[in-house]
Amino acid sequence: MSLVVRIVAPTGRDAELTSGFLRQNGIAAEPCSDLVCLLRQDTDDTTGALLIAEEAIDLRTRDALIEALRRQPPWSDLPILILTGTNRSVFKTSVDRFRELGYPVVLERPLRPETLLSSIRAALRARHRQFEMRDTLEERDAVLAALKNEQETLRVVIDNLPVGVIVTGRDGRLVIANRNAEKIFGKSLPLATTSSRWRIWEAFYLNGQPLDEHQYPLWRAIRTAEPVPPENYLYCGEDGEMRWVRIAAAPIIDTQGIVSGAVAALSDIDREKRAEAALIKSEKLAAVGRLAASISHEINNPLEAVTNLLYLVEQNSRDTEASQFAIRAQEELARVSQIVTQTLRFHRQSSSPQLIAIRDLLQPTLALYRARAANQNIGLQLQCRAEAKIFCREGDVRQVLNNLIGNAMDAMRAGGRLIVRTSNARDHKADVPGIRVSIADTGHGIPPNTMKHIFEPFYTTKGDNGTGLGLWISQEIIARSKGKLRIRSRAAEHGGGTVASVFLPAGIDV
Repeated sequence: MSLVVRIVAPTGRDAELTSGFLRQNGIAAEPCSDLVCLLRQDTDDTTGALLIAEEAIDLRTRDALIEALRRQPPWSDLPILILTGTNRSVFKTSVDRFRELGYPVVLERPLRPETLLSSIRAALRARHRQFEMRDTLEERDAVLAALKNEQETLRVVIDNLPVGVIVTGRDGRLVIANRNAEKIFGKSLPLATTSSRWRIWEAFYLNGQPLDEHQYPLWRAIRTAEPVPPENYLYCGEDGEMRWVRIAAAPIIDTQGIVSGAVAALSDIDREKRAEAALIKSEKLAAVGRLAASISHEINNPLEAVTNLLYLVEQNSRDTEASQFAIRAQEELARVSQIVTQTLRFHRQSSSPQLIAIRDLLQPTLALYRARAANQNIGLQLQCRAEAKIFCREGDVRQVLNNLIGNAMDAMRAGGRLIVRTSNARDHKADVPGIRVSIADTGHGIPPNTMKHIFEPFYTTKGDNGTGLGLWISQEIIARSKGKLRIRSRAAEHGGGTVASVFLPAGIDV
């Protein structure tokens, strides 16, 4: 770039002579007759410096100079050289006078040619560096603008990916978390946090065991500098529910081959896993149904034979007590046959609903458990505070009571108290009167995590001794009878217990 020195000298031919001298020494120079007009225009890239005779600066020219300097961009500082008189006191006064012009270079006349040339060349070198700085700043601004545009584009792309994306630094700081990642975890993920390092979320293995810090996929990707293939984990949502997530991670390696961080892709597979679990349960129920049809067919034949034999015993026995026992055995055997068919076929109805007193349902059921209660040192008590009749299928309700009482005794292996209480009640939501049967035990109680699953089919805490169908079938039966089954429990080694509450509508055809 060729820079021009603008010369302002109103007396004689000073401007022309100085311009010629500078051009002879390889410096582009031009006289300027109207400095104010020049300054009112935006200084272009060709002006390298202003060389002004002191006598050319009046009040109007000075104001124009100040305004022109004020309009300069931040990178610019136009060099100004002022030629003053010969008197020392006048020179000092001139220096003080021109300070408001930004400390220009003040040269005292008469001036040696070498001094003028060195001052002009120094000013032009400074001006060249200013233009170089301008070009550098413009390049930097262009790069920053392009980088910002790329970042915004990348952010839009990441935010609209169908998976969650998380990026951390080598030290575990969260750098990027897109909207899908926050949607999966149900919370905002603050950036640049090191409080939990890799444990941005609380993850668990499929068996419920929590991951420690060194087992998290992001940490493993950084430590091994190798991708971590997709793995399924459980995590605890904000509502305390456990949900499924699939995580894959990969290291971020810079141009020098150093791992600078890691990126993880997250997929919400909770619905998929729950649907898969529901399908498995459905297949289990279908398989049990098919098996039940076969078992019920095979088991009913010997049951009928035993029933006939008991009838013959009753008819041929002369002992009244033995006959009563045979009759009682026939009744219970008939109920066993009904329960087998009902339970194994789930929804098949084996009897018609009828009106029956609640006491008549409870007393025969409790009679079956009195011997077991005595053996387990369990105090069994019946409190009938309601004598109303309910319209129900007797076999169904007895099966529910059997399940609930049996579960209560299973929870009191070391003894305790079992209270069965009846009371008048009302379903306020449906505005229907009825009977409530409460079965309360002083057992170990049910933990909160277990309470969430007690009505799910095939869920059991009894190991090989349980099928996981008792409470599920009981809830189905009570719902079909237009009643409600609720269970409250407090788990504790001492002082725990469970209350099962069954509401049955009174006198309603079901």
